[in-house]
Amino acid sequence: MEIVNGWRAWSVFGMVWLVASCPADAFQDSTPPTTGVRVPDGFRVTMYADDDLASNIYSMTIDAAGRVVVAGPRYVRILHDRDGDGRAESFTAFSDRPAGGAQGMFFDGSDLLATGDGAMWRLRDADGNGRADGPPERILKIRAGGEHDAHAIRRGPDGWFYLLAGNGAGVNASYASLGSSPIRTPSAGTLLRLPPSMTGSEILVDGFRNAYDFAFDPAGDIFVYDSDGERDVSLPWYRPTRVFHALPAHGTGWLSRSWKRPGYFLDMPPVVGAFGRGSPTGVACYRHISFPREFRGAVFACDWTFGRVMALTPPGASGPGLEKPVEFMTGRGHFGFAPTDIAVAPDGALFVSVGGRGTRGSVFRITHPATITGSTVRRRSPIRRCLNTPQPLASWSRRRWMPLARKLGAAAFHKAVADPDFSPAERARAVEILVDPFGGPDFDRLGEVDAGWPAVVRARLAWAVGRAEPGQPDAKRLGVFLQDADPGVGRAACEAVLGVAGKWDWSVVEPGLLVQLNSSDRRTRQVAATAVARMPKDAWRRIRAKVKRLPARARIAAAAGGRAHVKGVDRDGLAVALEVLAADTSAEVSLSLKRDAARLGQLALGDVGPSRGRAAVFDGYGAVLSPEMLSPVAGEVGRVIETVFPTGNRELDDELARLAAMVSAAEPRLLEKFLARLDIQSHPVSDLHFLVTVARIPLARNEVQRKRTARALVGLQAKIDRKGLNQDSNWDDRVGELYAALCGHDAQLPRAVLDTPGFGLPSHVLFLGRIAQADRPRARAAFVAAIGKAGEDYPWSGEVVRLLGRSDDPAVRALVRGAYERVGVRGSVVLELARRAEPVDRKRFVEGLASSSLEVVGACLEALRKLPGGTAAGEQLALLGAVRRLGTAATEHGLRSRAVALLRRNTGRRFGFVSGKKGRVAQPKAVAAWTAFLETAYPEETRRRLGAAAASLEGLKKRLAGVDWDSGDASRGKAVFAKRGCVQCHQGRRALGPDLAGSAGRFSRADLFTAIVLPNRDVSPRYQTTVVQTDDGRVYNGLIVYQSVDGLTLRTGTNQTIRLEREEIEYQARRPESLMAAGLLKGLDDGGYADLYAYLKTLRK
Repeated sequence: MEIVNGWRAWSVFGMVWLVASCPADAFQDSTPPTTGVRVPDGFRVTMYADDDLASNIYSMTIDAAGRVVVAGPRYVRILHDRDGDGRAESFTAFSDRPAGGAQGMFFDGSDLLATGDGAMWRLRDADGNGRADGPPERILKIRAGGEHDAHAIRRGPDGWFYLLAGNGAGVNASYASLGSSPIRTPSAGTLLRLPPSMTGSEILVDGFRNAYDFAFDPAGDIFVYDSDGERDVSLPWYRPTRVFHALPAHGTGWLSRSWKRPGYFLDMPPVVGAFGRGSPTGVACYRHISFPREFRGAVFACDWTFGRVMALTPPGASGPGLEKPVEFMTGRGHFGFAPTDIAVAPDGALFVSVGGRGTRGSVFRITHPATITGSTVRRRSPIRRCLNTPQPLASWSRRRWMPLARKLGAAAFHKAVADPDFSPAERARAVEILVDPFGGPDFDRLGEVDAGWPAVVRARLAWAVGRAEPGQPDAKRLGVFLQDADPGVGRAACEAVLGVAGKWDWSVVEPGLLVQLNSSDRRTRQVAATAVARMPKDAWRRIRAKVKRLPARARIAAAAGGRAHVKGVDRDGLAVALEVLAADTSAEVSLSLKRDAARLGQLALGDVGPSRGRAAVFDGYGAVLSPEMLSPVAGEVGRVIETVFPTGNRELDDELARLAAMVSAAEPRLLEKFLARLDIQSHPVSDLHFLVTVARIPLARNEVQRKRTARALVGLQAKIDRKGLNQDSNWDDRVGELYAALCGHDAQLPRAVLDTPGFGLPSHVLFLGRIAQADRPRARAAFVAAIGKAGEDYPWSGEVVRLLGRSDDPAVRALVRGAYERVGVRGSVVLELARRAEPVDRKRFVEGLASSSLEVVGACLEALRKLPGGTAAGEQLALLGAVRRLGTAATEHGLRSRAVALLRRNTGRRFGFVSGKKGRVAQPKAVAAWTAFLETAYPEETRRRLGAAAASLEGLKKRLAGVDWDSGDASRGKAVFAKRGCVQCHQGRRALGPDLAGSAGRFSRADLFTAIVLPNRDVSPRYQTTVVQTDDGRVYNGLIVYQSVDGLTLRTGTNQTIRLEREEIEYQARRPESLMAAGLLKGLDDGGYADLYAYLKTLRK
């Protein structure tokens, strides 16, 4: 035994016995607890590193020496706590690559594997000095560095490397270079698996949107936290952030922007946690002994958006576990907390990093002192120490147990697997060690494996058969495990089949596959179905013949897997689905099994999904197969659905409707039944689901049906508002597509919508495109009436401004002019007033010259040009401000030149400013001359303007320090939020800025108000603007919401959507500026600041 810094240790291999032998006060570090973060009672949080050591952290890991390593733009740093006080005081710069910041890291010995800069890299440190030896070595070319690219790297219990990639990483069939790849043609984000040699790769799971991280639990199952499609919130296909049990050869459901499969589908992997909106980041499984027992084996998942770390126990885990997911760690008060990664250290402490998108970086250390100081574990034998080393897949853990395992040899672990004196967990871990590093168990040395062995050990042995020889597993051995009655063993054996490549004796495993297809466990049947999809057609035919004698659940599973062997409509699979749907509900045919049958029917018809030429709103309702292929069975499908609908089960009814939509079931009674679901009490998301469904039914509508449809459409917004639901940027586009399809079946629907009580809200503008020209005045009058009725509470939008701005009625024009005081629509008001410039609006045009929207500036310059010359000091200095602020790019220089032309007109001076192409330079002399002249000519106005300039950062800090934050009132703050126009850009489907839900927890109070007062200081790439000039001279400035090879869709600062074809775009450039208007808080007193912050703190979920 040796003594190291007061620690008693018997070996260099592993921390279990080191931790167990520590004196009671060994973990009582001197660092004071952090008050800004909340954790459950009994846990202790300290600040391990602050921004000075680790700024803007993208990812974090623990290296093989047990040290915290963090990465961000142009740095990878090893943090050092040399004095052992629980806080890092220095760092070693390991590397400045990847230059864009490592999105994922894992230490393979002393070498670092990292993703970023377009690849997965190995950064070698052969001498172990904590610094990369030279340039990185590219291991795998893959898109890496962006937020939807390649991310986390881990090593699995089989010794292979696993790499998680988002839907922007560009993973395609070429990445399935190994014949054992469970998935050959991937979709969206993927989980890749690479052998220890790093030669070739498999695609294990696909269908992710943008999952950042994943973890293995003690059973070897993989858990992945995937993101939501936030722009689809409150649309029927919106799915929250979800933690998946990622089953091999399965997709997790992200098919397109407008179609994400629900978690209850029979071909979806289990969803073990759903947490609403968020931005998933780091994931870890706690496999240590230094937390209370209920947290051991728990999966911890970080959410950047809402500043929280969730903890959950996977279903079926051993031990007490957590009864339900909990918020383990959140920001407290106004403390900024944006977690990016999470890892478990050798002493059992949990480390959480904070950063991303330019936020302040830090690392927190979480411990549970009572558990640590109360640990008493007897000294263990070498084999038990090896089997019980905590976090066995971590780099630091592998360095401890791997040398000991090699020293003990494979014989010791064969003995442990068969020895009942070892616990089931120890025996299962011995199986894993036989796979890595010894290449797999020798079953002859193990002897007979019978039902008396613990199920967890049998399951791990079945897994080992597949991992020892992925492409050619032992068929005879798997055939035995497939006959096992335990679902976990059966599932592991089925998964082992998924890598089979080339010629293989499937007949040996077919009896066992039939057993698992009829398993009582849904997950096991699901994986068995995937194995059926993998087998050759002749084997499938034999399975299909034999499964007919089995219960409905087996026939559904077999047909789901057999779909892979059928082109076009699968008549046999459809027959099974319709038979189960038509059967009476019973113990054998439950409602959940009928829901599976509905999904099987969809699969038999070729599945739903996006199709070229079809509106995106139907991505989850229209069949992939052509109508001609479906027409022979459409009538039969429609009649069965008409007979059984509704069932009273929401999920089943939703899928029956989707099935009917697929075949465009022309059943009049079915149309009536679907429309009957639209009433005053129905949920708006459910209304949309059935409206999309009926839009797929090609039948003429009667008057009653027309009115019901119109009431549902007009009432959507009121229902959304009553329930407090969010809407995002895709709402208008998808509902507009839905409305167009409904009008295609009923030409009189637009007039019915116009006549429906409640018409006149901003969301109803999108219905005007189908209203006849003769009805336009009446439609405009409906909006005027709605505004008059609501008064100050009317939620003005840019669309309403544009609608009313076209009116020639002076009263309506005055109504638009009155909306100028609403900051959120001010730009839209100026644009409309500028179309017909009047002297009364001159002041508004002058103020508009300071807009961040080039479109508004251009409109104001044109309006002032149309008006007589002006002599007011404010106008000249506003024009000067535009000249000084605008750049030299073609579009901006054009505006500068127009501003100078107005100055020349108004003052009679010239000062040598050059317009046209030759003038596209800074021209400092001319600008300085204009500045000196105007500041001398108008000294009082100059002083006034300088005094009213945006507050400096230091001035803002002093202001914030003097505010009585405890006096804030959330209800008053909500009024400030609305009146100042914040709601226009940060809430609802038209939101141009980020959703502020969670912002008060994600950012510090100072950072939050700095972003509001100085909006251009730090602009997220998502919210930077793009300037586009067309070949006919039009200029647009806004956010790109969609871009493809044939054009783009732009959302402007006035909430206008612009579609531009590629051939008409002359100039396009990104601007590192925000569309958020400066001066939003101008004139707001300290009480208003406190009120606004009190309201922002309520926007947490």
